[in-house]
Amino acid sequence: MSDIKVICTSEKNAAITFTWNGFTPFHLVEIEGIYGIESNVVTSENTTTDGSTYQGATAQERNIVLTVEMDSNYKENRNLLYRCFPIKRTGTMQYIEDGEAKTIDYEVESIIPGATTGVVRDYTISLRCTDPYFKDLSDVEVVMASWVSNFCFPACFLDEGVMFGYRKAELVKEIENESSANNIGIIAVFQADGKVKNPAIYHAETGEFTKVGYTDNEFEMTVGQYVIINTNTGKKNVYLLDGVTQAEIEDNKNNYGVIDWDSVIKKYGTVINEYLDEDGEFIQLQDGTNTITYTADEGIDYLSVSIYYRVTYLGV
Repeated sequence: MSDIKVICTSEKNAAITFTWNGFTPFHLVEIEGIYGIESNVVTSENTTTDGSTYQGATAQERNIVLTVEMDSNYKENRNLLYRCFPIKRTGTMQYIEDGEAKTIDYEVESIIPGATTGVVRDYTISLRCTDPYFKDLSDVEVVMASWVSNFCFPACFLDEGVMFGYRKAELVKEIENESSANNIGIIAVFQADGKVKNPAIYHAETGEFTKVGYTDNEFEMTVGQYVIINTNTGKKNVYLLDGVTQAEIEDNKNNYGVIDWDSVIKKYGTVINEYLDEDGEFIQLQDGTNTITYTADEGIDYLSVSIYYRVTYLGV
C-alpha cells in the first residue's frame, strides 16, 4: 500500500500528509470509511399484500477514521494535529492512489490519543462527511455558447474586412454521468452580450428547469452582466454579477486552471432568488445521460453559456 497518500487540509489551510511508508511525521496505520457507501432505504408496509413498498433512499453520511502513529517530536506533532484538525471546523481530504486523486469535505468529530508513553504513540482521528461522495479535484467545463476568436498573427487585412471572431452555439448538450451517483450539482453561467430576458436551463430527462424571471416578475440582463445558477446541495442560489470584468473573474482560477466560481460568487455575487420561477427546480445531473438545453424569452443569441460540474464517486 505504499502508493497511497492522504492529505488533510483545514479551512485555515493548515495541512498534513499521511503515508504508509515511514513517519512524515506521521505513519498511517489504518483508514476506514473510504470504500463503498451506505443508504437509508424508506419503505411502507402494505395491509393486504406481503412485503413492503419502496418509497425512496438517501445516502448516509460518511465517517472516515484515521489511525496514525508518531515516533518523535511528540509535543510538536500533537500541536500539528490540533492545528490541522480543530474541532467544530471543516476541512478537505485528498485521497491519492496510483497518482489518481479524489477529494471529500469533512467536519472534525474527534482526535483521541492511544498510547501516551513509549517510542511509538498513536492517535485516532474521526471525520464526518455530511456529503458522502468523493469528487475530482477540479470542475469539468461544458461550453454551450460562446464567442470564438478568429484573429491571429501574422494578420492580413483585406479590403472586404476581416472576421475577428464568430459565435458558436449548441442549444443542446449531452453530459454523460458514468459515476453511478445521482443529484450532482452544477454551476450554470450566463453572460449577456446584449439585452436578454428571462434566461433558463432545462434537463430533458427529468423535465425540470431553472428559470430566472417569469410573467409578472421579468428579469432582464444587460451587456456585460452574468447570471450564475448554483444547484450544488447546500449552495442552491441564483446570483447576479454586475460591473465585473472577465479579467477579474479569471483572477480566481484554482491550481488546475479552472475558475473557482465559489470565490467569484463570494467576492462579486448578489443573490437574486426573488426572480426564480416557482414552477422550476434546481436541476442536477443524474446517473446516465443528461440532456441539457438553455433558452431565454428574448435575446437568446446574445447569451454565452457554460456548465461546470464536479465528477462524483460513491467511494475510492
